[in-house]
Amino acid sequence: MLKSRIAVSCLVLAPLFAACGRTITVEVRSEGADATTPVPKHPLQFLPYDRDSLFAALAAQADEPEPKVSDEIRAQLDSVNVLQNAWREAEGRWSEVRDSLRRLSERLDKMNPRAREYRPLFERFNAMDGRESSLNRRRQSTFDAFTGLQEATASRLDSVRAVIDAWEDVAFRDYGDIEAALLSDLGREIIDDTTDASGMVTRKLPGGDWWVYTRVAVPAGELYWNVHAGDEDTLRLTPDNAQHRLVF
Repeated sequence: MLKSRIAVSCLVLAPLFAACGRTITVEVRSEGADATTPVPKHPLQFLPYDRDSLFAALAAQADEPEPKVSDEIRAQLDSVNVLQNAWREAEGRWSEVRDSLRRLSERLDKMNPRAREYRPLFERFNAMDGRESSLNRRRQSTFDAFTGLQEATASRLDSVRAVIDAWEDVAFRDYGDIEAALLSDLGREIIDDTTDASGMVTRKLPGGDWWVYTRVAVPAGELYWNVHAGDEDTLRLTPDNAQHRLVF
């Protein structure tokens, strides 16, 4: 009876359009250093129902409320992400100077030390060598701070993850059966596809309502999309219309 009620409620959330199909282009973009970047060769799904509504219905009927992550642990995770980003930034700056130092060293090795331009380049090398050493110390200190806090947080996260996993195993145990019944009632299937090298995919869809589902890992967790396709010809999945989720 539970499966039937949820399947019917999801059908109400997914009214069918006209029977004719249509073609839709989906673009997936993730976070970049200065702007969003395309996500190539990335899997996504076209779903003929709203998966979030299905999970919400199951959660609402669970015997126990969904476990919540405390604000303290969320703040600690935010601190881990801040330190991780600081380490990656320090790593990038150090890597750039190290490569410049290597190229300058190779250039000096090919020069005659008595040449007029040798001494200015040698002094430049010494200054850059000092900067490389400083950046390397900064890189190592931020890495140590990041890994130290990450390790300190890991045991607490393991406990939280165990509680959430146990609750989901019970609350969502019928998801597969309900999904199968829902697809049977709709007379449609989930369509799997993959973006091309430019982060785009074009697909011919049967008539009816569709949602586009995918997720992309980012340093602070993941970007999650379950977006109603509507009647648009082009759907852009960007950080602006994604849910930013923590990953435990």
